[in-house]
Amino acid sequence: MIAPGISYWPAAALLSLALCPGIAGAADACHRRDTADVTVLAGCHQTAPGTLAISSQALTQLHFDHNGLATLQAGNQYYYVRRDGRHLPVITYDNGPDYFEEGLTRSRVNGRIGYYDMQLQPAFQARFSWGWPFANGSANVCENCRPGKPDAGGHSAMVGGEHFRIDRQGKRLPTP
Repeated sequence: MIAPGISYWPAAALLSLALCPGIAGAADACHRRDTADVTVLAGCHQTAPGTLAISSQALTQLHFDHNGLATLQAGNQYYYVRRDGRHLPVITYDNGPDYFEEGLTRSRVNGRIGYYDMQLQPAFQARFSWGWPFANGSANVCENCRPGKPDAGGHSAMVGGEHFRIDRQGKRLPTP
């Protein structure tokens, strides 16, 4: 877990690719993240950024967790996939797919951060420059912020802009 104000950005994605030889050279192929050896999943490929084509045969090869989700990687993009083939590109966090915190995960949609439930449905419209995971019913978000200079570990604080908290419906909470 990363402290509030710190987030992984492209440096973490590059580190993830460096740790998984062969992935960077096959950007359109889907790689299983539910096995130790990160194998290519035949019948699955990324057709455009954020979009997968996944065959029914490929779906039968995945190991779905107790929430009915499997994890794939295509290029430097992680995806959660449901048994019916519905998929969601999620942000990279801690060198892997974003975690579900309080039942929600984060995705970037048209350059904005949004929160999605375990059915991969939006909790509310994606509209923030950045957002941290939910904790105790709220999340820190920022508007018009940007990644600062990465530290030695590759972590970048989100700087500038307006920082505030939202509830699970995406509504701004009063400042304490």
